[in-house]
Amino acid sequence: MLVQASNENDPVGARAAGMGNAALGFRDIWSIYHNQAGLAHVDGFTAGAFYENRFLVRGMSFQGFAAANPLGENGVVGLAYSGFGFSVYQEHNVGAAYAIKLAKNLSAGVRMNYHSTRIAADNYGQTSNITAELGVQMQVSKNVMVSSHLYNPFRAQLNDFNDERLPTILRLGAAYQIADDLVAALEVEKDIEQQASFRAGVEYQVLDVLYLRAGTSTEPTLFSFGLGVEFSNFRFDVASTYHSLLGYSPQVSLTYLPSAR
Repeated sequence: MLVQASNENDPVGARAAGMGNAALGFRDIWSIYHNQAGLAHVDGFTAGAFYENRFLVRGMSFQGFAAANPLGENGVVGLAYSGFGFSVYQEHNVGAAYAIKLAKNLSAGVRMNYHSTRIAADNYGQTSNITAELGVQMQVSKNVMVSSHLYNPFRAQLNDFNDERLPTILRLGAAYQIADDLVAALEVEKDIEQQASFRAGVEYQVLDVLYLRAGTSTEPTLFSFGLGVEFSNFRFDVASTYHSLLGYSPQVSLTYLPSAR
């Protein structure tokens, strides 16, 4: 079974978690973690924060926050942080992103990350490295969007011992707007050293302020569910994934939405 950590491009945000982490088509602040091309569609200052308790195990907390702001016709910039672990083992990731609309139906984005890993036990010490990632979104028809994302194309090294490297991960996906209030997403993720993972999710807007979500993924097999509630300029999302052996991983996130919405 593959268990990811934050230095390995871990899925982020309760909206994504509720949809099986099939999130390549997002066009909000959470795009800064999943596919930076989506940031190009942010039309005002936006920010978000999240917290996850992995399998309800003490010490396996995953949290972070992000913010983005448009530069007019010159694109959108954003900053993000995520952290995983506890006092003995910690991972931190700080990233800066930029996205721009290249054409009416095409957008692209990039992000540079600084990673650090610290193991306090037995004087293992700390290591750090830099990775890059880039993404593309294309609206191929009124209801269909295709997306791609590449993480760590240069295979950044984590440690000289055994030539340990951060994974290089390619994600491909499509989102279909079934109706004004219903969207479905499909995605495949391939770590070059692991089996491919498949993800699927749906989001249904029950009311103007209420969203219901469900999804599933493989490698490992997870089922997920969640909901989101919008109020004023905020959206509160809650979700959980479920593993048949390890149990639930609940996550919450709070998003500040642009005033123009």
